[in-house]
Amino acid sequence: MEVGVDGAGAPLVVDAQVHGWDGRPQNQAGPAGEQFVADLHHRHRMVDPSPRPLSADRFGLVTPDALGTDVLGAVDRAVLVPATFDDLFVLGFAAPVWHLELAAEHPGRLVLSGQLDPADRTRARGIGAQVSRDGLGALTVLPARRPESPVALRAPWLRRALVRAEQAGARVVHLGVAPTARPPRGAPDWALTGVVQAGDAAPRPRWPSWAEPVRAGSALPVRARNAGPLPAGGLDPAEVRELAAALPRIRFVLGAGALPTPALVRLARLPNVLVLLTELLIALRRMPEPAAAALGELLAAFGPDRLMFGSGYPVARPARLVRDLLTFRYPEPLRGRYPELDDDVREALLGGTAARVYGLGDPRAPRAGRRRPAGTVALDHTPGAR
Repeated sequence: MEVGVDGAGAPLVVDAQVHGWDGRPQNQAGPAGEQFVADLHHRHRMVDPSPRPLSADRFGLVTPDALGTDVLGAVDRAVLVPATFDDLFVLGFAAPVWHLELAAEHPGRLVLSGQLDPADRTRARGIGAQVSRDGLGALTVLPARRPESPVALRAPWLRRALVRAEQAGARVVHLGVAPTARPPRGAPDWALTGVVQAGDAAPRPRWPSWAEPVRAGSALPVRARNAGPLPAGGLDPAEVRELAAALPRIRFVLGAGALPTPALVRLARLPNVLVLLTELLIALRRMPEPAAAALGELLAAFGPDRLMFGSGYPVARPARLVRDLLTFRYPEPLRGRYPELDDDVREALLGGTAARVYGLGDPRAPRAGRRRPAGTVALDHTPGAR
């Protein structure tokens, strides 16, 4: 395969994990919210492959212009994955309502995902209507968001809600796909690249204890004062297996770093389970051998038609991650042990699989006026449609 850098043509690229968030001080519900954003920014500075990290201000708010420059200038489509974390942020962090506004600024380029909180049954009642009203193509479920009161994925009401959402058009469910500032339980070592370990947060919060905001007319804090940036990606593989087997019409997309790699490999027996490679792709630069081995194991188990590219933006910007995947070669000790990444495999990972899963239409429809960052590697194909 001839791989060039002239930008004359490229495969369809879909970034299947992008977060549009508001982590500014005025939206932080207290010191825990501030610490969460500080930990995420620390991780961005550690893992983003671009030469200059985003400033704290630019990192704290994803604007339509930033999304257009940093993401849509490098990829064809992107999937906006919400993570409200409303115990840490007054109006929500990566809130679905903000994603709606971002999508309106970039029509036809963004796939919207809703959020279903397993700990909030009341909001699940209208999930079908919400999917239809907002044109949601997926739902995000974070079962381990509240470890003090975990909710089982096998709960009958949760399954009923997912079925209603699927019938309304949201045929994809994200599990363990969220911004990660702390390691989920049991995560592989490569998935912890740049993650702030518990007790090692930096910088320390600036909020004094007396500045905790209060609800209007109440002496109660806006959010619980002991709320912290808890792991968002932990999953029980037995529950995932049971849920996926019970709902075969729904595609379940798991974060590559949400479970140990052997546990993910065992889930490949279920044809409706896919893996989003965000954490793994980020780790390829800093921990190349273990991350490459995990990629090889997942590729052998799932095949390219069930693996997808993601950047986790703004934790990492996608342009150089795309280049890294296009030029990837297994480290010398691993060569010959895993399936190779040929043209078809790379195209499936970069966007072909996501285009099929999210129903994005013909990936080979012509596009005019495509803009690519300087130096982005291109393959000799017609790019996908806007």
